[in-house]
Amino acid sequence: MKNNLQYWIDAVAENDDQIAFKNLFIHYFSGVVAYATSILYDKRLAEEAASDVFLKIWTNRRTLPTINNFSYYLYTAVKHASLNYLQSKKNQPFINLEETAELFEASLPNPETSTIQHENLKQIEAAINSLPHKCRIVFRLVKEDGLKYKEAAKLLNLSVKTIEAHILLAYNRIIESLEQTLPEFLDELPQRKITKS
Repeated sequence: MKNNLQYWIDAVAENDDQIAFKNLFIHYFSGVVAYATSILYDKRLAEEAASDVFLKIWTNRRTLPTINNFSYYLYTAVKHASLNYLQSKKNQPFINLEETAELFEASLPNPETSTIQHENLKQIEAAINSLPHKCRIVFRLVKEDGLKYKEAAKLLNLSVKTIEAHILLAYNRIIESLEQTLPEFLDELPQRKITKS
């Protein structure tokens, strides 16, 4: 996945590739909206803040090659946009994002994906979504978006040890959930015992 991300970033920066930009948007949008929601406590404002950041990224796409860690850059930009919304955009009208979502429908996962894989992914996603709010955000930042523990800690104003504790809790809860719903899936994974604290 990391190679795809770099390919998309390069394609956006060098070729104005709108499809690559849509892929970046789809990959990151739900995660950055969840993060912005944890700051703003308003999903509609969070979507607006995240959309503004993506618009700025598209507008300044030529500078993308100068960014060392796109995920960290994106989450930092969303954090600042969210904080700015708290200060200055409380009373501005909401921009409906349904039209934006329609633009990206064509890029949704391929329907030829097997039913079993699709069900497994739904169970894994359900296990992740059942995590406590802060734990889920930490897990997505580190495991899905590739941030280092130190970067996630700085972004969330937490200690690295707290990030580690959230990741450990997330793994344990996900494994417990999957043991009940997908025991055969866990049997296929490499054996790794995670100690509960």
